[in-house]
Amino acid sequence: MTEEKNIMEVLFEKLDVKSKDLHDENGQSYIENLGLALEEIYTNQRDLLEQSTLQERRKAFQFAYLSLLKEEVIQPNHQMTPDSIGFILSYLVNLFNKNKKELNIVDIASGTGHLSATINEQNQEKKVMHHLVEVDPVLQRLSIHLANFLEIPFDVYPQDAIMPLPLEEADVIVGDLPVGYYPVDERSKEMKLGFSEGHSYSHYLLLEQAVTATRPGGYVFLIVPTKLFEGEEVKQLQKYIATETEMQAFLNFPNSLFKTEQSRKSLLILQKKDPGNTKSVEVLLANIPDFKAQTQLQTFLAEVDEWMKENHSL
Repeated sequence: MTEEKNIMEVLFEKLDVKSKDLHDENGQSYIENLGLALEEIYTNQRDLLEQSTLQERRKAFQFAYLSLLKEEVIQPNHQMTPDSIGFILSYLVNLFNKNKKELNIVDIASGTGHLSATINEQNQEKKVMHHLVEVDPVLQRLSIHLANFLEIPFDVYPQDAIMPLPLEEADVIVGDLPVGYYPVDERSKEMKLGFSEGHSYSHYLLLEQAVTATRPGGYVFLIVPTKLFEGEEVKQLQKYIATETEMQAFLNFPNSLFKTEQSRKSLLILQKKDPGNTKSVEVLLANIPDFKAQTQLQTFLAEVDEWMKENHSL
């Protein structure tokens, strides 16, 4: 006798099968068709959504996305932020904003919207308004469908996140930053972290955009290359961070999440300076343990809590 499928498995299979069937019919990419499959369920199968929790829906979407990646090669910037990274980031967003009942969160270069969905799931006791900035039209549409599927509010801004943003005074900015060179030199030269010659680093410019769009005293949580503070142009970056922000933490994600040491990522946490209110802190530098090592993970979280008490007495 087969075990009855749980609601998450049912949703995953429906999304997976529908996306692949639609791909065979219309020839569009699997990612585009996943958006249409989400639409089919939230429009015509509301009973399924009503039986499921936010986490079950998000996980069904995540597994469907990962399943479709086996069917087609996608560009690196279409990769989804792994759950373990999303959970740590969400936990820290909550910790740094413990006393806030409402949060305005901007997700810069938001991709599928999965990182914002994870943050929403982990901060359900707060009223969170999500603003997503994404240049890729396929990912823009997918994140809108995901918001409807999850029944959480996303405002999606369809634009290049390095161009001037129609946003300011965010409480929190998050981002899983794409790494590379930015081709629009005219825009780079208007920015403090643009290079005087040649193409500038897109991840430097996105970091500057994040700080600019944050309210004084607000926080920036960016997933960046672990080697961010290496290289010829790093003095320019260090000067900008020291001038505009109070650096809070640089936390290295576990090696096991990445194929190579070169591709390893870290979480950079900054607080935008607010004269008279923000103060410099002892920067928290640490390696985040593997999620499977529960004891070490609990020790790490306890150390973060202790650091918060010493540096941010609430």
